Amino acid sequence: LLCADHVVEMGEILSQAGADGALWGTLAFILISTVVIAFLFNREHFKNVFTTDAYHAARNTQGLVALSLSFFASGAGAWVIFTVPEAAILGGPIALAGYTISTLVPVIIFASVGPYMRRNLPKAFTFFDYVQERYGTLVNIYATLISFFYMTLYLSAEFKSLGDTYCWLAEGSAETPKDCLYGPVIGTSMVTLVYTAIGGLPVSLITDKVQGVGIFAFTILILIAAFTEYPLPGSNTAVSFDNATIVEQNWELVTSTGTQGLSNPDDYSQSVKMAITLICAVTCANLMHTGFQQRIWAAKNNKQLLLGAAGGVLLTIPFMCMFGVIGFIAFSNYGNILFAPSYIAFLASFFVISDTAVGWQVIALILAVLMVASSADTIQTGAAALMQPITKLGLGKMGIVSQPDDPKQQKLTNFVNFVLAAVVINLPAIVLATDQGNISTKEVSVLSLFVLADLACATCIVPLLMGLSHRVHPAAAMVGCATGFTLAMIIYGVGVSGEEGKYDMLLEAGGLYSDTALTAFIVVPFGSGIMTLLSNIPFYLKGYRFAGFADKPGTKVVKGTDTTRTDTTAGEEVVKSAADTTRA
Repeated sequence: LLCADHVVEMGEILSQAGADGALWGTLAFILISTVVIAFLFNREHFKNVFTTDAYHAARNTQGLVALSLSFFASGAGAWVIFTVPEAAILGGPIALAGYTISTLVPVIIFASVGPYMRRNLPKAFTFFDYVQERYGTLVNIYATLISFFYMTLYLSAEFKSLGDTYCWLAEGSAETPKDCLYGPVIGTSMVTLVYTAIGGLPVSLITDKVQGVGIFAFTILILIAAFTEYPLPGSNTAVSFDNATIVEQNWELVTSTGTQGLSNPDDYSQSVKMAITLICAVTCANLMHTGFQQRIWAAKNNKQLLLGAAGGVLLTIPFMCMFGVIGFIAFSNYGNILFAPSYIAFLASFFVISDTAVGWQVIALILAVLMVASSADTIQTGAAALMQPITKLGLGKMGIVSQPDDPKQQKLTNFVNFVLAAVVINLPAIVLATDQGNISTKEVSVLSLFVLADLACATCIVPLLMGLSHRVHPAAAMVGCATGFTLAMIIYGVGVSGEEGKYDMLLEAGGLYSDTALTAFIVVPFGSGIMTLLSNIPFYLKGYRFAGFADKPGTKVVKGTDTTRTDTTAGEEVVKSAADTTRA
C-alpha cells in the first residue's frame, strides 16, 4: 500500500464561520422552503392534515415522481459518505455492487408485497399493523421493539455522520470531534422535528422532493470536484513518474479486488463475502424501517407504487456508484494513510473533499445536511406512525381521549404521540451521536451502529414475512424470532474463524466485513426461518389457517372460527372457508 507524495498535504481548511453558514443556512432553507411549498401547493390537503389518517399515512396521494424521489431521498443518508467509499476500498467493484444491490432489494420487496398490504389492510399505517393482525400482540411487541432499536441507531448514525462531517471540514482534523458535534446534531434534529410535527408524513414527502433533487445534483458536483483535483491514472502529466506509477498501481488494486485482495490479486473471495454480507444485512434492516413502509399506503395506487419504487431504484444505482468512485480515487492517491497508523478508511471521502477548494467543501457540507435531513424526517414520521396505536390506547385508558374519531381529539393524540416519539427516538439518538467518550471509551463508528441495528432486524424479518402465507401460526413465528436472537448472541459471543468473541466484533472497525458478520447475517435470518417452519409443522398438520384481516373491505372475520363472512355486491352474505376468501 503506497502513498503518492503530492497529495499528502491537505488543501485549504474551511473556516468555522463558513461551516456555520453552510450548516445553518441549509437548515433554514429546508425549514422555510418546506413550509412555503406545503401551504402554497397543498393548501386543501393541509386543512385535514391533523386527522390521524392524513397525518400518518398521506393515504393514496403520491404519484410516480414523488414516490421515486421519496424512496431515493429517504435512503440516501449521510452514512453513504462514510460506508460506501470504505466498502469500495476494501472489496472493490464487487463489494460496491453488493452495497448497491442491498439498498435496492428492500425497495423491490416493498413494491412486491405492497399490493397485498394495500388490498388486505387498506387502513394500515405501517408493516406492523400487518404483524399485529397476522400474528398478534406478542410477536408484534418483539418486532416493534426491534424496529425502535433499529431506527434509534439509524438516526444516531445519521446524526453522527453529519457531526463528523461538520467537524472534519471545519477543523480539518481526523481526530475525535469535540464540542463541534452539538450544533449540527441538535440543530438538524430540532429543524426536522419542527416541520414534521407541523405536517406529519405529507410534509416529509414534500421535503423528499426538494432534498432528493439537491442530493443527486450536489453528489454529481462533488464527483466533478474529485476528478478535477485527482485526474484518472495516466491522464495527469503534471506529476512525477514515481507518483503517477504509485497512483496507477493503487487504482488497479482497488478497482479489481480492493485491498482485501492485496495478498492475492486474483482472489475475489473476500469481495464476494463482503457483497453477500451487505446484501443480507441491509435488506433485513431496511425492511423493518417504518418510514419506508409508509410509502406503500401513500401511493395513489398499486401501479404508482411499482413505478415509484422503480424510479427510486434508478436514482439510487448511480448515486451509490458515485460515492464508490470517490473511494477509489481516495485510495489511489492516499494508499496506506487510510490504514496506518490507525484504520480510517471510512474517512476516505474527506481526504478527497478536504484537498479541494473551500467552495467545494461548502457544497459537501450542504450535501451532508440535505442527506441527514431527508433520512431524519423519514425516521421521525415512521416512529410516530409506529407509536400511534400505543399512544391512542394509552390516552384512551387514561380517559384523556374518549372519542378517537373526533377531529379535535385526533389533533391532541397526534401532538402527544409526536412528543413521545421525539423522546423515544430522538433523545437517545442525540446522546449516542454526541457521546464524546465514544460509548464507554470504545471508538464506535457509523458502521458499528449499523452492524448492531442490522443484526437486530435479522433476527425476526424472515418469520414476519412468512406470515404472507396463511398457514403459518403465530406461535411458530415467535419461536423463529427467539431462535434468530439466540443464534445472533451465540455467533457473536463465540466468534468465527479465530476472530474475537465476547461481542467485540460488533464494535470493531470494519466489523461488518468480518467472517463473524458473514456467518451471522446468513445463519440468523435463515435459521429463524427454518425454525419457524419446523415449529409450524404441528399447526399445519392440524389444518391451521389464518382467518383473515379484520379491516379488509367487504370481509368480516368470524371470531373463533377459521371462516370469513363476505358481503357480496347484491347485499347477500355468503360464508366461505378462509382458504377461498383469504389467500396469501
